[in-house]
Amino acid sequence: MKILNKINVLLFSSVLLFSCSEEKLNPESIFVDQKVEKNELDNYIDQTYTKDYNIAILYKFVEKESDLDYNLSPASYESSVRMTKLLYHLGIEPYDKITGSKDFIRKYFPKLLNYIGSPAYRNNGTYVLGTAEGGVKITLYLLNKLDANTGKDIAFLNNTYFHTMHHEFGHILHQTKGYPASFEQITGRSYVSDAWSDVYESEAEATALGFVSPYASKEPNEDFVETYSFYITLSPAQWNQRISRGGEEGKALIEAKLDIVRTYFQNVWNINLDELRDEILARQADLPNFDQTSLK
Repeated sequence: MKILNKINVLLFSSVLLFSCSEEKLNPESIFVDQKVEKNELDNYIDQTYTKDYNIAILYKFVEKESDLDYNLSPASYESSVRMTKLLYHLGIEPYDKITGSKDFIRKYFPKLLNYIGSPAYRNNGTYVLGTAEGGVKITLYLLNKLDANTGKDIAFLNNTYFHTMHHEFGHILHQTKGYPASFEQITGRSYVSDAWSDVYESEAEATALGFVSPYASKEPNEDFVETYSFYITLSPAQWNQRISRGGEEGKALIEAKLDIVRTYFQNVWNINLDELRDEILARQADLPNFDQTSLK
């Protein structure tokens, strides 16, 4: 009797297996890809950045690409259009012109640009205008301050965006190929780490100690890229005014650092900083004629 029951169970199981094997799966997926229509800015980014440099731009707020330690807001479409046009004109093309091709930017510039509308406020009252992550991404903040008026204000553009962009790109370059240790030795005992926002009552006090800005006194890497980014975005008169306000001793220290930065870019990257600065300044001067809104 037990043997008969076992046979019945086996036969029943066979029927179930046979029945399952006869069922056909529906080839249509239950998940439907959502088609997103591209607008003019999307197409401009594809043609101008992605096709030529393999660079993507996130102008629509993406949470996973944003720093959740801060309360942030998205960049507006209008400000994103202006930044995308200006970034190409003032931040990408000058390097192409000086290096003679698009290869330098294509190889070393980060592959992802992330736009944020608001600043990222720190607990000490300062705020972040830009960050670079692992050489692959630059995030630019405060885009919603960019409009028809500020878009042609060179001082605003440099202080808010382009000084930051060149600063962060400078980090990527020196992390790829290091600069001489002699740079740090010039003001080695004067670096103050995160206390840079508290120890100076004026920028002139930092300049007097040999730093082009208070933030440059944080540590040598920040000092290096601050020196670089200020030099290529300021006119000769503006640069001299900045480094002279702390006195002759501080000016001499900054000039010694600049010599190392200039030699580093010439020998390591074959970039003449004076030629790069001249190209950037010429484009700044042409901003009143530059169309920041057309994507044709």
